[in-house]
Formats: sequence, C-alpha cells, structure tokens
Amino acid sequence: MLPKKGRKLPAWEGALASRQAYAEVIANLLRKEHGDTHRAVKQLMRLTHASERSAKHWMAAQHGPDTVFFLRLVATSPVIRAFVLGIIESQQSALAEAAIVGPGSASFGHGHREEMAAGRYWPNSDPINGPESGSVNDPITDGLNERQRWLLDRVARGLSTRARDVAAHWRVSIKSARRDIAGLCACNLLHFVGARKNGRYHLVRA
Repeated sequence: MLPKKGRKLPAWEGALASRQAYAEVIANLLRKEHGDTHRAVKQLMRLTHASERSAKHWMAAQHGPDTVFFLRLVATSPVIRAFVLGIIESQQSALAEAAIVGPGSASFGHGHREEMAAGRYWPNSDPINGPESGSVNDPITDGLNERQRWLLDRVARGLSTRARDVAAHWRVSIKSARRDIAGLCACNLLHFVGARKNGRYHLVRA
C-alpha cells in the first residue's frame, strides 16, 4: 500500500488541472465554434455520434468528452485541434525552458511557468499584463501556446502583427508562425480585416 504522505508529482495547470477545468475549457471551445443553441447540440451529435444527453453535458460543462468522443472531436473540429496543439507546444516549451535554465535554477523556471500559466509573466521581457490585455486570462486561452498568447496581446494593444513578426521574435519558421495564427482564427479569437497586403488582424469581441 502506498504511503499517504510524501512527495507529490508536479500539478498540471490550466485545462488539464482537473476534470472540471477540462470540461469548462471544452465547453467554452465548443460554444465558441458552434454557438449555444440546440442546433449546436445536433451538430455535435452528427460529428461524434454521441447521444443528445452527452452533447448537452459537454456544452454545459457538466463533464468533458471521454477518449473516443474527444478523438472524434480532434478529427472533425479545427478549434479542438488548435487546442490540442497548443497544449503540446506549451509542454514542449516548458521542457525546453527547464533544459536551458538548468537544475541549479529549477525553482526559478518552475515559478515563471506558474506565472505564465496565470498570464503574469512572459519571456523576452515583452510586457503582457498591461491594462489592455484582459483577454489573456480567458479560460479559452488555456490551451494556447506562448507565441499565440503573445500574439493576442500585441493585437489587443493595437500593434500590427504578421507571421513574420512572430517568426522573428520567437525564432521559429514562418510555417509555425502561420499555424499559430491559423489556430487563433479557427478558435474565433482573431480575424483579418482589409486587403491582404495592408490589412490587420483584430480580436474577435464576444
């Protein structure tokens, strides 16, 4: 029998902190993509072959979809796919940060990861928690990666931001930067206004 006391494994954060957190984030994503009507329930039933009761429970955040239905959502929903990719990239960034910081500064790295999860700290000294950045703590952003949150903050502050800006600041490929932007558009968090050459991204207001 395992001892009741002792060291605990590091706690998960954001959408993966608990079953209820997962259910609430999935409900937010589904409502963002499909709306909050009975038609949305029917659409979920059609996409996943879930029962009406299950689809209603997902929309109401009573519980999240189990493995099979979640995988069906990943296969059919660009919003859920963007959410999953965001979680994966966030974990990869955390591992890369831990490797760079080193064991002697583990507490520093862990502390900043907690602050990043709460939207209070961002790398590269780029201010994120100003008075105009209210969107970063929305539950729907829990599954987004650091670059996507940084991008949302720039747009919220009225700064023109394109894929090349993301690529230059974060030192990633243009392809990765475009995928980040496409994920935000798929989540209905950003939309592009104007001509392709001189248009701008804007936040989608709920």
